[in-house]
Parts: sequence; C-alpha cells; structure tokens
Amino acid sequence: MTAGPRAVIESRVAATAAKDLDVLLAHYAEDVTLFDAVGPLRDTGRDAERTRLREWFGAYRSPIELDIRELEVTADGDVAFAFAHYLFHVRGTMTDGTEVAMWVRSTAGLRRDDDGGWKIVHEHSSVPFDGATGEALTRLEPGTAAG
Repeated sequence: MTAGPRAVIESRVAATAAKDLDVLLAHYAEDVTLFDAVGPLRDTGRDAERTRLREWFGAYRSPIELDIRELEVTADGDVAFAFAHYLFHVRGTMTDGTEVAMWVRSTAGLRRDDDGGWKIVHEHSSVPFDGATGEALTRLEPGTAAG
C-alpha cells in the first residue's frame, strides 16, 4: 500500500532526525516548486531540494528534531491533488554551537503519482516577521496570543 498525504508529511520527522536524504527526497516530485524560509525566493526540482537539505543537515552537529502540529490534510479520492498545512518545531545544535528552537509554518501540495502514491509538488515554509523592524519572529509558539 502506498503512503497517503498525511503519512508523507509525518514520515519526514524520523527522516529529518536521521538526516536521511534518500527517504526525504523520495517524497518529492522531480518538478517540485520550493518556497523555503531561507533564500532563494523560489527554487524548482528535486536536485534543488537535495542541495538545500545537504546544506541544512551540514549546518547541524546534532540530530534535527521536528515536531509537527496542527496538521490538516484535504484530499479526495477523485481529486489528484492534496493540500496540507501545519506548523513544525525545529530543534537542534548547529555546528557553531548555536541552539535552535523555532516554529515554522509550512504548506505542501501533493499530487498522486502513476503508482497511486503521493509526491510533494509544491512546498512553502516561512517564519513570520515583525513588519516594523523586519526581524524574524522565531520565538512565537502555537497556542499563545502572539502565535
């Protein structure tokens, strides 16, 4: 049985902690469009995601912990596109010793492939920012008045 959209998103937690490029990349379509929280403004293709993941994994000396919250998936058996949005908490220690603990917003569009499985074809991750200062608001938390 092939993984549904929810399983594709949830499987990324263990794969990220293990820094397993192959497992993560298997969930992306070759023609994926990426809007990441870090530059460039837009990127396309599984190779671009491979490069981004290598850089991200290489910046951490510890495993990268992810927690996914508020995952909502909309899919219909007759519709070959699924939409998911969620928050994820990233934690770990960077190679320079910086401790990271921040919430990121993400939206993913998935398309059913010829084998009946689902591939990510669009992904957008972002961090909110303060409009007055331009500073990233990395300390917001879900369930608080500001988050």
